[in-house]
Amino acid sequence: MDIAAPIFAGLGLFFIGIRLISSNLKQLAGRKMRMMIAKALSGHGSIAVFGLSAGAIMQSVNAVTFVLVALVTAGAVQTRRAFPVINWANLGTSMLVLVAAINMHLLVLVLVGLTGFAYYLKLDDSARYRHLIGALLGVGLLFLGIDFIKAGTGPLKQLDTLRVYLELSSHYYLLSFAMGTGVALIAQSSTTVSVLTMAMAAGGLITFESGALIVLGAGLGSGLSARMLAGKLDGSARQLVTYQVLLKALGVAVTVILFAVEWSTGWPMLTAAIHALNLSASAQLAAVYVILQVVSDLTMRAAYGPIVRYVERSAPPSVQEVLGKPQYLNDHALDEPESALLLVDLEQQRLLATLPGYLDALRADVEQPGVAPAVRHAAERGVLKQCEHFITDLADRNRSREVLERTIVLRDRNELLVALQETLAELHVAVTDSGKDGEVNRLTGNLVEGLHMMLQTLSEAAASAHADDLSLLRALTHDRSELMDGIRRRLLRDNGDLSPQAQQAAFAATALFERAVWLMRRYVMLLDAADTAAREAQVHQA
Repeated sequence: MDIAAPIFAGLGLFFIGIRLISSNLKQLAGRKMRMMIAKALSGHGSIAVFGLSAGAIMQSVNAVTFVLVALVTAGAVQTRRAFPVINWANLGTSMLVLVAAINMHLLVLVLVGLTGFAYYLKLDDSARYRHLIGALLGVGLLFLGIDFIKAGTGPLKQLDTLRVYLELSSHYYLLSFAMGTGVALIAQSSTTVSVLTMAMAAGGLITFESGALIVLGAGLGSGLSARMLAGKLDGSARQLVTYQVLLKALGVAVTVILFAVEWSTGWPMLTAAIHALNLSASAQLAAVYVILQVVSDLTMRAAYGPIVRYVERSAPPSVQEVLGKPQYLNDHALDEPESALLLVDLEQQRLLATLPGYLDALRADVEQPGVAPAVRHAAERGVLKQCEHFITDLADRNRSREVLERTIVLRDRNELLVALQETLAELHVAVTDSGKDGEVNRLTGNLVEGLHMMLQTLSEAAASAHADDLSLLRALTHDRSELMDGIRRRLLRDNGDLSPQAQQAAFAATALFERAVWLMRRYVMLLDAADTAAREAQVHQA
């Protein structure tokens, strides 16, 4: 139990750390941060430095991979640009031979303590530092989890049963390989298993051949553990994990073949080269670990094209990932105000055109409703957040009156789109919960159809900006409060036997319909304001 409890606690802290890093990096990954990271990973040299540093500091490719997962999910890094980072992080973990002498436990405790003082000083209440502190807490807990796992696996070498197993494994190579794979699955890190194996080799517990196979098995186990930690990841996030698993598997397979050929034929290859260096027993296994990382990298580079194509086919981008990426926003356009304003307008028009899709699942004549409203809302809400950052950056860079006036209109429209998305998502829940009462179903059906028609008209009017379309929308979106109040009173008067659930759902549906109409009317007013501002800008330029 003294061994199992720290390992179990370490895994729990590891999971918490991953969640905190992921959620807070998504919030931190604003436009400026994405530009900084993209610049840092723009060249082969910077990618190498980034990957080597991350692997050396974290001492776990799994941890690096899941940090990359968070960055890719947040849109800070492209998936194909993140693949080489995993290669270099693999090589970076080789620094454990030097880092193993450092008491990482103290560094982890200091990081968690500093984060705790930040919470005590209420720095997390600041919008500027809140997500940074949350991400640092996640990093600290992740490291602390790895430290707990190391502490739990350390006493394993004192077990008599393990000693007997080690003596047996020195005669059966497959057993050594399986032991390395199994322990790495538990420890979540091949470096941890390799350091333990080096200590055993230094104590004369295992032979070089047995230790080498344990290290190689640990490499495979580390990749498999990442696959287990991936859980329900999909899309680009799963691509990164799959890439890491294949990287480890290919490197282990090629290295095992090289050792097997040498040991069976006697041809001087890897073992002969290692022994020629006159290294200590533990340093010899450290050399095996480094060789494994180099072979993994070279093998992946040789088969990079087919591997990446397979990875992308096996885990295509998820629906939420596709919907969550802007189609028109471009950072380079920020230097050209007119182009940037046009791109924001096009992005908002595109999102406006998707609003009727929130109601497809509620319409009787739609056989394939498409994307679930909850999934669409979660994805497109992120796009609107990126639009907000884009508009803010545009306003900061350009202080002219015309640009500021138009950015104010775009920001207000952005807020209305957020409110409309939330309203339609809530309407979907309310109508779904209304039950099977015929009168209520007829009411909600009419509300849905009317709202769907108005949303389509609004989308067309935003695209054309035609005066007749805007006039029609102003008429369609007049105040509906008295009408909705009348419908609610009639529903209660004529259907006194309604269940509380159906009554509450019907009232919620009418209230949400009323709110959606009001929001659309405000959007029409902003379309008029944007058209007026654009005409004034043209006159001013003329």
